[in-house]
Amino acid sequence: MVKHQLILDVAGVIITNLSPTFWHEIAELTSVPYETLRSQFKQEMRENLWTGKISEKEFWNWLNKQCPATEIHTAQSIMLKHLSYLPAINYIPTWSKVADIHLLSNHRKEWLEPLLVPIKKYVKSITISSSVGVCKPNPQIYEMVQTKLEVTQQVLFVDDQDKNFKPAQDLFWSTLLADKNGTWIEKVKGILSSD
Repeated sequence: MVKHQLILDVAGVIITNLSPTFWHEIAELTSVPYETLRSQFKQEMRENLWTGKISEKEFWNWLNKQCPATEIHTAQSIMLKHLSYLPAINYIPTWSKVADIHLLSNHRKEWLEPLLVPIKKYVKSITISSSVGVCKPNPQIYEMVQTKLEVTQQVLFVDDQDKNFKPAQDLFWSTLLADKNGTWIEKVKGILSSD
């Protein structure tokens, strides 16, 4: 049996996003305005962090400079608290019976790998931006995943940000927005049971 090809983003799809909850809590703790922190992160850190151009330690040092009142270990604890499972993670074992599941995420390998342990045996490939040096929506990261697919089958890509869809659509992947209410899960179940 040739399986469907299901590509899932991680943050915002099967695990919670760090934004905005992590940044709100850091802002409240340090009295540095949330908008200031988010803006500085996007301008100075985002791409370098997600592509692995800087180390995890360099990120924590940067955060400590922005928020001197916060100790690094406190910020790390806050981050871990804000990385939790979303309901979709419970469907992955069942979906893996009829689909090859691939994970594609803008994230840090160090932060995601421990969380992915319970589902790793159900997943065909994992592509994390910090390991491969590029992040969505750079077409290169999608092309990396493309090499791991059974491309004769329908490919469905689920992400919580539609700005990440164009490169996927250029590869003729179907796309589905992971809404906050989780109604996308029913759509995936319908697609996977349609054969």
